[in-house]
Amino acid sequence: MRFFWWVLVPVLAGLLLLAAWREVVPAYTARFGTGIPGTFTATERDCGGRTCSWRGDFVSDDGLVVRRGIGLAPGAEPTGVGDRVAATAVDHRRNVYPRDDSTDWFLITLLGTVSLVVLVVWGVGVVHAIRRSVR
Repeated sequence: MRFFWWVLVPVLAGLLLLAAWREVVPAYTARFGTGIPGTFTATERDCGGRTCSWRGDFVSDDGLVVRRGIGLAPGAEPTGVGDRVAATAVDHRRNVYPRDDSTDWFLITLLGTVSLVVLVVWGVGVVHAIRRSVR
């Protein structure tokens, strides 16, 4: 149990915080509508593992931005291949975001906050352990 708390917990919390940090800007950019508006057209559904995800093509409303084989972040789900969803492209390599229904910003915020709290609690524990060993 000690190994879990002193080694694995900070490593896992740090990795989760890093993952949240990488995703927070695109998710909030999409949430507040400052990306490039367009349409996502579903071309395939991938149900590997516990969840399903959609891949497809994104075309901006002005037709200048086209991204093929891009993922759709969770939110407004297509019901089948060929369905279109209003989407927003942001500076993200793998996904575009549903224009009105993306929940990624909330999940990323929650993940980052929980990871940060765990790291702070762990750090306080380290300080207390050092103080006890010095006395």
